[in-house]
Amino acid sequence: MNHLICDICGQELLQSRGLRYEVCIEVQAAYDPLNLSEDDLSRDLRAEIAKVLQQLENVSLAEAQNQVYRRFEFDLCPGCQQKYVRNPLTTDLSEPG
Repeated sequence: MNHLICDICGQELLQSRGLRYEVCIEVQAAYDPLNLSEDDLSRDLRAEIAKVLQQLENVSLAEAQNQVYRRFEFDLCPGCQQKYVRNPLTTDLSEPG
């Protein structure tokens, strides 16, 4: 996202040339509400934390962060914005609209 070109088609997006659009996408891990029971309170939490830390030993910092939260920002020209709004989950926005 540099505000100068469309991140899909590469068209220039100079402010004097009209509209441009910004798209922000946030991807975050979803969690269910926590319902604690007496059994949960009596568990060995230190052992569970140690197990999670051991599982994370072979995971890079970037990969661990990607599993929790990621934000993407893109600049779009009017044509690409229209295609994106019609089908935001498409894998190919370059096809004719």
